[in-house]
Amino acid sequence: MLVAERDESTYRVRYRSYLLSMVFLTLPPAVLYELGPKLLDGSIDSGELAGMCLGILLPLLAAYYCIEFASFTFSASDGLFRWRWSNLVTSKSGEVPLSRIARIRRDALESSESSGLQYVYRLVVILDDETVIPLTRGFSGIHDRQLDQIVAQLRDYLGLIVPMR
Repeated sequence: MLVAERDESTYRVRYRSYLLSMVFLTLPPAVLYELGPKLLDGSIDSGELAGMCLGILLPLLAAYYCIEFASFTFSASDGLFRWRWSNLVTSKSGEVPLSRIARIRRDALESSESSGLQYVYRLVVILDDETVIPLTRGFSGIHDRQLDQIVAQLRDYLGLIVPMR
């Protein structure tokens, strides 16, 4: 989910990604339902036990990787760009002056599949020293039009404060 808010002094975007993780989290209970009785009565063989462990651990790792919460704020009153990214275990945050922002763009990743070329996108901020700050860890094909709209609004918003290069 991508939510953008704007007032006179701030432009704020929040991003939450957890739907795919919910799909992965349904797999371990299914594995336990199938193999749990054999585990409890001791009749499970080593191959089934290894499969059960993988059937529980791999979806949990995939869910961990897919969960993401991000927020970023462009504040005219403070003259700062702040970002915060987190998942279930780690988080990263930072802030830089708005004057260091050179560009804001939608970053694309292309993949070729049997149905043709597919694109997924994310927002990035590029600083004056060419440092790229991705505002989300993952790419998404769901929000492409909304990302275009947010990029245009941010460019307009920052154009009042910082000349875009």
